[in-house]
Amino acid sequence: MEQTSVKRKWANWKFISFIVILVAVFVKFYVLDPHDENAPVTVALDLPQVALRNQKEVAAILGKGTLESYYEDKQAGCEHCPKASYRDGKVEIIYINEIADQIRLNGLKDYDFENRIILGLLNLTENISPNVDEDGLKQWDNYQKYTQIAAFSKDGHLDYILIKAKTE
Repeated sequence: MEQTSVKRKWANWKFISFIVILVAVFVKFYVLDPHDENAPVTVALDLPQVALRNQKEVAAILGKGTLESYYEDKQAGCEHCPKASYRDGKVEIIYINEIADQIRLNGLKDYDFENRIILGLLNLTENISPNVDEDGLKQWDNYQKYTQIAAFSKDGHLDYILIKAKTE
């Protein structure tokens, strides 16, 4: 009789230990985890408002830009396309066929290199997995109406994002 009592006590302790471990795992992943999947993401560039727009429309959204240089790309049909910077160089845009086509968002080292954050910075809400996700590169091909969105990391954090709105 005493032996069954010891077995029963041991079984109770195993059950209590199991419950304590479950609670610890729950607390770790759901209470202490700083990455909230539903937390709002800061929008650094409202891509739908800027991409595929002319210089005047972009200036109305981002403010006055500075002409940096002229860009040439035979494949894109661009011989003398203006490259302008906005917001103190944080946004660079190459206008191909008079529309904001190639857009680069710089200075993003304060952000994590995560899909939701990258897309959220551009005000894109459809959380689609990238076509390429390796060695500091996440690349989405044909994301909504954009030809390509590529994000690059440096030291585990986001470095910059390059968007090709229409050209390849």
